[in-house]
Amino acid sequence: MAGAIILDRGAWLGYRWRRHGLADGSTEDVLDDLLLLGVQGSRQGGAVQALSARARAVDGASVAGAVTTDGPLVTMWSVRGAPHAHRVNQLDLVRDALAPVESDDGGAAHVAAVEEVARALRAAVRGRTAKGDASAEVTRAVSSSLVSYCQRCAATHVPEGLFRAAGRQAQLVLGPDERRGTVLYPRPAHRQEPVGADPRLDLLRAYLRVNGPTSRGAYRDWLVGGVGNEGAAGVGELWRRLGDELVRVEVDGRRYDVPESLVTAVRAASAPSGVALVPPNDPYLRQVDRVLLLPDARRRKEVWKALSGPGALLVDGEVAGTWRYRRGDRTLTISAFDAVAPARRAAAERAAARVAGATGDPRPAVRWD
Repeated sequence: MAGAIILDRGAWLGYRWRRHGLADGSTEDVLDDLLLLGVQGSRQGGAVQALSARARAVDGASVAGAVTTDGPLVTMWSVRGAPHAHRVNQLDLVRDALAPVESDDGGAAHVAAVEEVARALRAAVRGRTAKGDASAEVTRAVSSSLVSYCQRCAATHVPEGLFRAAGRQAQLVLGPDERRGTVLYPRPAHRQEPVGADPRLDLLRAYLRVNGPTSRGAYRDWLVGGVGNEGAAGVGELWRRLGDELVRVEVDGRRYDVPESLVTAVRAASAPSGVALVPPNDPYLRQVDRVLLLPDARRRKEVWKALSGPGALLVDGEVAGTWRYRRGDRTLTISAFDAVAPARRAAAERAAARVAGATGDPRPAVRWD
């Protein structure tokens, strides 16, 4: 690795801890880049749980009440087609940063397909609309080549991945707590921030500011998922366009890229300190090289499960265990990998109250497994 700049892993952890808003005394402005990238949500309150580990309020609203269909945060299908919370005045930027282009792996045919389905969705979703109703109307409106038979639904419709990509381009908003199924809304009429000349690069630069040293593979996995070579061409082109902005660094024997302008800040970062309980797919867990964050392979399998993954206990920047919350009996169980000091256990139990509060529940009983 001749020529690589050596950076300490502890400094890398400290940099990410602060930039992810997990350090004590973090201010609301640390959320700016995170909300541009999006905070992944779920019906279990993932986005609000993630935000509650970082802040008490967002843009003047309590965290528990910040994600609505009218803002200040709204949920839309964005990165990887997954639901993410974004600021309501940045939806144009998110749309343009994630819009497919002909140089991507799908080529011109995919661009045209997304545009056609997006037009149909805008026409179908004029107000509160059940996803199934929107899907049926879109299926009738688009070219027959864009629909296929779905065995799971036992129906013919636009494939889910294409439907979500088009929903993002149509800027549809998802209902925040629809127990009986997904409900779609048109984008609220809020003034949008101006979109720069190169929104794709703006998104990548925000990712680098938040995460520091990273790799093309980690960014691609976050952006489009890690299956096969999907997204490889587009991400490689973005890296080439950054050009001399990036320098090669080595962290814990692994090779990464980072903007040269951030090297000093990473080197000078103080050691991470504090405790947090973050949900599955929290940005701290999702926007990262998992091997660098958690070197133990057995423990990685416990944290990053394909289905029904747990939340993570974070102690001083490290992934120190997992947690699960059972709303039915108001119990949050923490499974620590190693012994946790009493003061850290107390901090984790205070964090457990914020996890429950994110879904409007009272303080849960905490069980250490």
